[in-house]
Amino acid sequence: MKNLWRVLGALVALAVLGGAGYAGYWYVAAGKVRATIEAWAADPSADQKVSVGTVAVSGFPDRLIATISSIGISRPNGALPWQYTAENLRLTRGLGGDTTTIRIFGPQTLTYTADGKSQTAKAQARRFQVELRTDTDGAFTGFALGLTDFALERPEAGPLSIARASVQMAKGSGAAGIINDKTRFAVRVDGLKMPEYRRGALGDTIEQLVFNAAVTQPLASLDLPVALAKWRDSNGYVTFTDVTMKWGTLDMTGLSSGVLRIDQQMRVKGGMSVGVANYMLAIDAFHAARKLSEEARAAAQAAINFLGGRGANTRIGLQLEIDEGNVNVGPATLGTVGPIIPAGRSAG
Repeated sequence: MKNLWRVLGALVALAVLGGAGYAGYWYVAAGKVRATIEAWAADPSADQKVSVGTVAVSGFPDRLIATISSIGISRPNGALPWQYTAENLRLTRGLGGDTTTIRIFGPQTLTYTADGKSQTAKAQARRFQVELRTDTDGAFTGFALGLTDFALERPEAGPLSIARASVQMAKGSGAAGIINDKTRFAVRVDGLKMPEYRRGALGDTIEQLVFNAAVTQPLASLDLPVALAKWRDSNGYVTFTDVTMKWGTLDMTGLSSGVLRIDQQMRVKGGMSVGVANYMLAIDAFHAARKLSEEARAAAQAAINFLGGRGANTRIGLQLEIDEGNVNVGPATLGTVGPIIPAGRSAG
C-alpha cells in the first residue's frame, strides 16, 4: 500500500509539473503574439505607417486569442495616399494550428486622397471574418473572407450592401508581388444592392454572382495607380470561369472562359460567351426602361422566332462585352463601368 501511494504521488507530481510546463509554454507563445503585433506596428522599414491600440491575449489552454482595441494603417506617400482604421479586432489561432482567424466587430474606415480631395468610405458588418492560411513552415498560402450583412457608405454614391459573400484566395506560384502571378480566386456574392441602379432595367439588386478567377502577371505593390498601370502594361489580365449572375430578369451563365483587362482609363474591358435564360424577359425589361430601341427589340424577337420559340425556356448563347466603359450582352447595355480606382496623383 505504501508503494501504491508513492506511485500515485509521483503521478500527481508529474501532472502538476506537466501542467505548469504547458502553462509556461502557453504564456511564452502569448508573449510572442503580443510582441509580433507590436513589432509589426513599430517596423520603421515598412512602406506604410501602423498604429495599434491595446492588445490583450487570452485563450488558455489550447488557443491564442489577441483582442485589439483598434488598428490604423496608412500609406501617406505614393500616387493614391490612403489610411485605414478598424475597431474591435480579434485574432484567433490554435496553439499548434496553421490558420489565423481575424474577426472585425467594429466599424472600418478607408480615407484616401483623389483629385486633390479627401474621400472617406465607411463599412460595418454583422460578420467580417478573414482566415489567413499558412503551410507547415509558416509561409502564407492564401486566405478566405466571409461577410454577412455588410454595408458600405461610399463617397459621392449611395450606400452599397451585401447580404452574404465569400472569397477564397490561393497564392500563386508565379512571380511574386502583393498578388502573385497565377493567384486564383473563388468568389460568391448574394444580395448585392446598388441604389444607383434602382431605376435601371434590372433593378438595384444582384441576387447572385459567382465566378472563379486566375490572375496573370503579379501586382507589385499597394501603390495601386502605379501598380495597376504596370500590371496593365506588362499584359496583365484576369481569366474568369464558371460565371453565374442573376440580376432581376437576367439569368446569365458563362459558356466559356473570359478574359478581362484594364484600359488606359483604368476601366475593365474584355468579354466572354454567355448563356442567357428567358432571354425575352430581359429584353422586354430593357425595352420598358428605354435602354433598348424598338428596332433592337424586334431583332431579338426575330432571333427567338428563328429558333422556333425555344428561347423562352432555353439559354441563348450571346457575347458579353465590356468596352469603353459599356457592358453589353447582345443588343442590351447592362450599364457602364468607371475606373476601378479613384484618380490619384498619377495613373501611370
